[in-house]
Amino acid sequence: MNKSRLVIVGIFVLMVFGSGVYFASLQHDSKLLKQINQLNRETNRHQLVINNKSHELEIKLQQVKTYERQNHKKPQAAGDATNSNCISSDFVELFNQQTAEYENILSAKHVNEMR
Repeated sequence: MNKSRLVIVGIFVLMVFGSGVYFASLQHDSKLLKQINQLNRETNRHQLVINNKSHELEIKLQQVKTYERQNHKKPQAAGDATNSNCISSDFVELFNQQTAEYENILSAKHVNEMR
């Protein structure tokens, strides 16, 4: 009888210990889940602020683009300006010389790269 009593007490102690470990792990998981949920709420709050700011900036950018389209017309092509008297022949000559120099440099670069 003494042996069976000892086995019953041993099983009871193991059940109490096992249930203690189980409930401790449940409590730990509950605390961890609360922390994760709190971090998720903070992240969602920050993301909402970022999304709102982004949306506001997109609206402002659209307003700026609309303002640019409505109020600032593109200048006329350079061909029309060359026919007017505001560009001197010296400027045109210097421009042509500089363009020729750049064309020579670029064409030589292309040939050197091909070799």
